[in-house]
Amino acid sequence: MALGELVLEDNGQITGIRVLSTDASGTTVELCVTLTGTIRGVAQTTMWTYNATTRADGSMYGQGNGVLTTVNGDVIHLIGSGSAQANPGGTVRFCTMLHPHGATGENADLNSIGLVGEYVAAADGTVTNKCWEWK
Repeated sequence: MALGELVLEDNGQITGIRVLSTDASGTTVELCVTLTGTIRGVAQTTMWTYNATTRADGSMYGQGNGVLTTVNGDVIHLIGSGSAQANPGGTVRFCTMLHPHGATGENADLNSIGLVGEYVAAADGTVTNKCWEWK
């Protein structure tokens, strides 16, 4: 297994946060995010809703669903998950795995591959995301 080419790169903003639960196992929040960038060089916008749980040891796990729309009208559905460690200052870096589906045309091959990436959320609510093909 190896990383292939950079497939997806985008930046955006957390647009909403809601506390779902808090107990001895940790705190779970729901986040909504909107990003813009490129997929294989084509401009796109992605919207995500995901849940992130912060555990007592500071580790985090997140999972969610997204929809990506290109300027060409292609729509790609995304399922994602990731793990992170909370950092001083509020920045969180997730190591992620995305599973695209529903892609057509020039992106149809994404239906059968995984994308491995890095998602960083800063304390001010800005986010960056980069994903590579996992071969």
